[in-house]
Amino acid sequence: MMLAMLLLAGSWAKADEILPLELVKWLPVEGPANIQPSGLTIRGSSLFTVSDRHDATIFKIKIEKEAAILTPAVVFQDAPALSGGRLDFEGITFDEEGDFYLASEARCRVLRVGPTGSRAAWITPSLKEYGQARGLFRVENAYLEGIASVGEGRFVLCAERQPRGIIELSLGEALSVKAYQRDESKFHFPKGRSPDFSGLFRDAGGLYVLERGAYLICRMRPGDKGFEEGSAWSYQSIVTSPELRYASMRFGRAEGLCMDDDLVYVILDNNGQAREASPNDRRPILLIMKRPKPDEKPSCE
Repeated sequence: MMLAMLLLAGSWAKADEILPLELVKWLPVEGPANIQPSGLTIRGSSLFTVSDRHDATIFKIKIEKEAAILTPAVVFQDAPALSGGRLDFEGITFDEEGDFYLASEARCRVLRVGPTGSRAAWITPSLKEYGQARGLFRVENAYLEGIASVGEGRFVLCAERQPRGIIELSLGEALSVKAYQRDESKFHFPKGRSPDFSGLFRDAGGLYVLERGAYLICRMRPGDKGFEEGSAWSYQSIVTSPELRYASMRFGRAEGLCMDDDLVYVILDNNGQAREASPNDRRPILLIMKRPKPDEKPSCE
């Protein structure tokens, strides 16, 4: 109920509206070898990301004129939680105390990391059985993708695809987990793409989810089945432009989402693929787009 009240705050655009986003600039992402950014959050004016190939590091993103530079911000190599194989972090958020929370796809768990990295511990058991009870997590490597803090000890996570879903997590005195299958969509997904979720972000404007396969950022609202799609912003014309499109556009590449009052940030994991316009450049990309105002309407359907 509390989460529903939070998400209902503010006015809603008509459900069938899709507003094209305006690109401010795009930047190649530079960092350590094999960097594959897979989540995004903003704390103050600083952007942070995780890489699904770098289990022990939270990266800070420095916006420069020609590139977005990833530098290690929090390193937690000695944490006992890191034992037992690859973690594959796919989402990042934080709380008012400054602790980070990372969604591990490989473990299907949430890891809390202190601001300096001196402490890191799992705060949930595997959430796999909770999701499977609702028909989620049927496909290998399609488990947890995004995470957003929605209040003290409460989080929303998303299950990636086939089927996709939303998970409400409350720590409290006892763990509470509610999972919802949300595979249906009112939006169009290109042929061959399954409806998917790949990132979450919440601020005073509401809860937003990346619908990567449809090139959309969708505002979610509470409904009869837990959550429903509201209005959406499209970045399709940006990533399919001659300058930014990839040689293969079979799948969407957006992995992380966050925003401030003025800008929307989306980070792309290109999996080492090159853009058509620059076949020798295999760096990931950070998109910086103008954030629409609450009452802004699309210029066309």
